[in-house]
Amino acid sequence: MKKPSKQELILESIIQAYLESRMPIGSSELQMKMTLGISPSTIRIYFKKLSDEGALEQLHVSSGRVPTLRALMGYWQEKLDTTHPVKLKSIDAIKRSTHHHQLFCIVENSTESIFKEIIRVANRFLILVFEQHEVVLPYNSKVEHFLQRMIGVQMRELKDIAAQVGLYELHDKLSMLFSQSALLREGDKEMYAIAHELKNDTFINRFGMLHFVQSIEDGLYFDGFVPRGCMAIKQKAQLKDEDSTVDFFCFGRIESNFEDFFNQVKE
Repeated sequence: MKKPSKQELILESIIQAYLESRMPIGSSELQMKMTLGISPSTIRIYFKKLSDEGALEQLHVSSGRVPTLRALMGYWQEKLDTTHPVKLKSIDAIKRSTHHHQLFCIVENSTESIFKEIIRVANRFLILVFEQHEVVLPYNSKVEHFLQRMIGVQMRELKDIAAQVGLYELHDKLSMLFSQSALLREGDKEMYAIAHELKNDTFINRFGMLHFVQSIEDGLYFDGFVPRGCMAIKQKAQLKDEDSTVDFFCFGRIESNFEDFFNQVKE
């Protein structure tokens, strides 16, 4: 792995200090936080370079520096890995840390399950087998033939198709599975506070849609999907002592300490 340059170390250090304090950071203050023996005068030189490159900004002439949105986006893209499921301690730990860091979080049982097979039981029932669930319907030969053609589709897609073709009992049973999947929704107050502060509530309806979390890809989301100055993260997770995978979504201001949040909730 390439050794980071002094400039990269200084930028990372000022971002970490800013995430902890939410206050502008001066060269002397940063020098005390760093353990590399870099003098305040040298730090000021790098402050100037980083400001010229758009990574730092000075809100007032007499104040220290703060990282720009671009710098914070780059920091989170480097620090947060959404490609692998994260192991979580408990729902209670997530709830506590959500409040502590002033975030909004959703945890849902994953219902993105593939329709694998259909089993006929003595011409009385049809058992629809999904990866993590089973659904039982009264036997009907036409329904059986139709569903044979649906094998391989996602549960969500089959639910929508069932409504379109009049299989309302199947639609209702699949909808019930979806409605039972929510494990945690915490931080609505903070979400509305952000909307009020930014005068932008367009994201609230999206977050309120049933199982919208499962409709988005794992990854980090910035300006566009969420308001400018905010960030959202979606990834797979696994709760302690549980075998099944859950969907984990977290939203907040981009300067929220997501790194510390994950350190508190990870197993």
